[in-house]
Amino acid sequence: MKKVIGLFCLLPYLLNAQTPGTEKNYPQGYFRNPLNVPIQLAGNFGELRPNHFHSGMDIKTQQREDLPVHAAAEGYVSRIGVSHTGFGNVLYITHPNGYTTVYAHLNSYFPALQAYVKRQQYQQESWATDITIPPGKFPVKKGDLVAYSGNTGGSAGPHLHFEIRNTATEKPLNPLLFGFDIPDTKAPDVYRIAIYDREKSIYEQSPKMVLVKKVGNTYVTTQPVIQIAANKAGVAVGAIDRMNNVPNTYGIYEATLIHNDEPEIDFQLDNIGYEETRYLNAHIDYKVKKGGGPYLQLLFSLPGNELDIYRDLNGDGTVDLTDGAVHNMQLLVKDAYGNTSTVKFALQQSAAPAEETTCANTMYPGSNNIFENNRVEFYLDEQALYDDICFKYAETAATSAKAISNNFRLHTALIPVHDFFSVRLHAAKPVPEGLESKVVMVREGEGSGVSATTLEHGWYKGTFRDFGTFHLEIDTVAPKVTPLGIKPGAILSKAGKISFAMSDASGIKSYRAELDGKWLLFSRKGNVLTYKFDENCGPGSHVLVMTVTDIAGNEGTYRLTFKR
Repeated sequence: MKKVIGLFCLLPYLLNAQTPGTEKNYPQGYFRNPLNVPIQLAGNFGELRPNHFHSGMDIKTQQREDLPVHAAAEGYVSRIGVSHTGFGNVLYITHPNGYTTVYAHLNSYFPALQAYVKRQQYQQESWATDITIPPGKFPVKKGDLVAYSGNTGGSAGPHLHFEIRNTATEKPLNPLLFGFDIPDTKAPDVYRIAIYDREKSIYEQSPKMVLVKKVGNTYVTTQPVIQIAANKAGVAVGAIDRMNNVPNTYGIYEATLIHNDEPEIDFQLDNIGYEETRYLNAHIDYKVKKGGGPYLQLLFSLPGNELDIYRDLNGDGTVDLTDGAVHNMQLLVKDAYGNTSTVKFALQQSAAPAEETTCANTMYPGSNNIFENNRVEFYLDEQALYDDICFKYAETAATSAKAISNNFRLHTALIPVHDFFSVRLHAAKPVPEGLESKVVMVREGEGSGVSATTLEHGWYKGTFRDFGTFHLEIDTVAPKVTPLGIKPGAILSKAGKISFAMSDASGIKSYRAELDGKWLLFSRKGNVLTYKFDENCGPGSHVLVMTVTDIAGNEGTYRLTFKR
């Protein structure tokens, strides 16, 4: 009888696995493929990326650029963005059914829109721009040409990033739930599970990693009963998804934890806003991943995690092991098309947990956390931490010859911080008069970063989003500006473009190009700046001045004379 009851409890989840999109009631077939080639994905919605969930689907463009991009449905162009990071050239179309589609990493827009954007850029004297467009200016019908695909912004190769958003909330939704024709009969691959002591901070323990193997149609653990010295346990899963006819791997859509035949908790990766996407670092075991390990997705929510992807079905994912019994567990791991993999395992308490060691300085999520002495201070707001940390601090002598302060270790970069926070340091060496604005703060540890500083009552303040080891330096070195393949005095009558490379140890803040004293439109890809010859550079002799400014305010300039 117990097994029959358990089957009825699981039935809704098994039925939903066969009907993708119906649970969300999204319109099926309303949006067309934005390209004229069959959809093959390089990435899917909810895929785990550094510090964020992937917000759409990356459609392959056959390793080519400039494929025609078409409006997925009737609507109007409502917004345009241009940037050297993120989406690069991006176009937004608002539709009458309450959704907005997004097309990113474009090379260019359709001619009338391209001309409109260019006029705005010259008026603003800025290539990077974000333009809101009135509803009646550029109406489009389903299938209209709206752009050409490319590889702009943060793209690592030619493709089209495509999103469907809720217009009212601006939250991206999972496009695979809208009925696109993409063959997929493959269930996710599960590689491991991890078990946690839920009475300890996730950052103050190492999970028990357990590999799984597939036996028939079910995954099982390599040990029949997983013994753990904890009163209460939590589970995480390491899994990927695949699709037919392509070698790529993707993120999973849903995972459900089942305890003694009753669904306990699940998560679904859909409806994730940009303002909350960084909570990915609370959805995964960040310390394991940052330390070189795999992605592990938690089937419980950390105290400081504000994502609403979890559904508490019969609990919060905490399994009470204090009865000493064997607890039979299952994981259902699904993709957006309902293909499902089942993992079976069992948990049992092996012993009572060891007593926790005392911590001299515990910092908590949901609280304002402050650390200060007479040489360093910083402040974390209530949203900064996802779980408790036993904060560790150390001050050591400077190791860099350029340093004007000691090194201050603020915890470890293996622990995530959600919000930007300010670090204030005192310089150990006198800063020459007039160079106060040239002081920068350097962070090292699991990568590095540099921040401009402001001087406040003897403290130099920088802004960061990661723990690490910090020190101060003085930066008086101007950025380097180098023309690519062009020399002063060149005759460029047959040239199609001019390009410069720029570099700086601290980081580029801005650039400005002037042709014969007038602002000129240079696009940016990485640290390469390019102007494509147009009506703004006519025949004759010209003087082009490129000025690049770094975060410390140092300016590097290159003056190029040429003829057209």
